[in-house]
Amino acid sequence: MSSTLKYVPVFRARQQEILVLKETEFGSSMYPMIEVIKEKDRKNNQQTPFEIYSDLINSINSEHVFLSLPNYIKLSNSTQSEVITFSRTILESVSSRVDFLSQFAGVDKVVPVISSLVNLQGEANTITRQSESLRDRFPRLAFMTNTDSFDADILEIEAVIRLGSDFFIYDLGTVSPTNPIFRKHNRILREDRYQGLTKIIIRSALNSDIKNVGLDHNDVISEADNSLIETFERENFDAFGDYVGIKKDDLTAGGTISPGFIFYDPYDNLYYGFKAEEKKLSQFKDFIVPAVLGSVPFVRLKENYPSFIEGNAGIKLLQDINSGLENGQNQAKFKKIAMQHYLHCMKVWIEEGRTIPLYLE
Repeated sequence: MSSTLKYVPVFRARQQEILVLKETEFGSSMYPMIEVIKEKDRKNNQQTPFEIYSDLINSINSEHVFLSLPNYIKLSNSTQSEVITFSRTILESVSSRVDFLSQFAGVDKVVPVISSLVNLQGEANTITRQSESLRDRFPRLAFMTNTDSFDADILEIEAVIRLGSDFFIYDLGTVSPTNPIFRKHNRILREDRYQGLTKIIIRSALNSDIKNVGLDHNDVISEADNSLIETFERENFDAFGDYVGIKKDDLTAGGTISPGFIFYDPYDNLYYGFKAEEKKLSQFKDFIVPAVLGSVPFVRLKENYPSFIEGNAGIKLLQDINSGLENGQNQAKFKKIAMQHYLHCMKVWIEEGRTIPLYLE
């Protein structure tokens, strides 16, 4: 199977992410991944989890949708209660994972993602057992491993993965692409027996320790690392993935008003931070939005690289907020704006065949 896949945007099924999933035309080079982190998208939803997620998946304009039950969630006292419940009832059990994923066997575009539970439960053969149960129900499967469990996982994956139809996903988590542990693992993945396999590497560019209050206003976020877009092909992967221009947060409950915005600049493949002067929702419209639209990275794109601005749903929302056509006093809406802008940039990158930042051309 020759794949045109280049990018896997990773979503959790929360309100703003659902809106972006439904409103985006993903084309043939982007397959979204949905990480299921709780049973329902909102507490008052009367639908079953199957109805919720199958309706969502069917509404997504994409050839395939990866459906993943993550194995990295670290539960704590501050974790959202519905995430804790879902983790304990579904995520921590092989049979419950299989039962959950099996529901979607009739949904054509679903590719179930099989992950190991060796680090979660210490169980052996968890990949093999899931594969045996799901193989005959789906035309293709995806197998995901990470830096911590790679050595154990790869032996199982090699025995069950099918070249030509299945997908292999390597999740770097927060590990740098330059880390020696990745180099060690990638040497194995470059061996002849893994050629012909569609390989995807995923890493969050923005980790949870980046806080709005800690941003330097209108300046580069030095902790953000989006270098995967520049290196994935060189490292012999077919596609890369990330969390679509937003933070891979820790799924904690609550949170205070903290007006801030993270803006991706494809010119130099960097993120810029914008921070309010005071903790008021009005700061989004009155201070942050004008600062973004007047910033060096935005003006440079508008003047010199208009394809990154034209048809960009996230930028249009910013402009509509600035002109008063759209309500800007909604912190969650700015997550949607960031995701839509980033997705548009990825589309342009792919359509124009780019893999390096513009400033290097």
